[in-house]
Amino acid sequence: MSKLTQFRSWNFNAEDLDKTVSFYQEVLGATVRKKHVVAGVDVVRLNLGGAVLGVFDASKDRHPRVPHHTFEIDGPPAEPEDFVKEIEARGAKVSEVRRHGEGKGYSVYVIDPSGNRLELSTSSG
Repeated sequence: MSKLTQFRSWNFNAEDLDKTVSFYQEVLGATVRKKHVVAGVDVVRLNLGGAVLGVFDASKDRHPRVPHHTFEIDGPPAEPEDFVKEIEARGAKVSEVRRHGEGKGYSVYVIDPSGNRLELSTSSG
């Protein structure tokens, strides 16, 4: 049986990307890990306290899959469909499955009872 081993990232929208990134750097000591574009949206990944913050530029529009919080899966099945069956058998409703890159690893998204979007992710990919 798969289990979650650690919190990996907190992903959220920022109406002012530069100001938000500066806050996390200057006030809380975060460091920039990566800057990239996801589905046409600028994203800054920050390292902070052993976790990654994914700050999505929401100056024009909010990214539809944000906010979400990512947890690492330990011992996941090789195929995401098998993990979907496992997690749904535990009472979760899977909203989406996404393969990483060139088919290396995957993420399964569930919504908790309070409406929070959780990404359950393999580390490969």
